[in-house]
Amino acid sequence: MKKKKDDESFGSSFKKLEIILEKLENEIEDHSLEEIIKNYEEAQALLKFCRKKLEEAELKIEKIGAEEEN
Repeated sequence: MKKKKDDESFGSSFKKLEIILEKLENEIEDHSLEEIIKNYEEAQALLKFCRKKLEEAELKIEKIGAEEEN
């Protein structure tokens, strides 16, 4: 079950990141500076989480590839 939860967590985090970035790029004039900063901070946290998950996946793939070569 952990694998599915991680996948959902990554997927939902990535989608949320996309939404925040779209807001920052296209709707910036509609938000206060405080909201922009809050969105930016949230986007940074989501980006860090997504990068970590991608790095973990990359390591697993490399490990599988190395095992198949042996």
